[in-house]
Amino acid sequence: FSPNGDGVNEIIRVRGYGIAKMDWRIYNRWGALMFRGTSIKDSWDGKYKGAVQPQDVYVYVLSVTFSDGTTENSKGDITLLR
Repeated sequence: FSPNGDGVNEIIRVRGYGIAKMDWRIYNRWGALMFRGTSIKDSWDGKYKGAVQPQDVYVYVLSVTFSDGTTENSKGDITLLR
């Protein structure tokens, strides 16, 4: 599993097979939570409370539980470009 964007930073979402539960969080460089998704239908559009966020590097933390009960955790960064 990995976060994949649709186009150039239009939206970003998690894609994968057999995902039963997930917790996906995106933070800015100061550690403020910009986005939280709990479904593979959730996507981030680079906004926080409706306000466009600046070009910057954002950190994501992703925890997934698959339908077979296995879990996986991932951390990384997302560069937001306008």
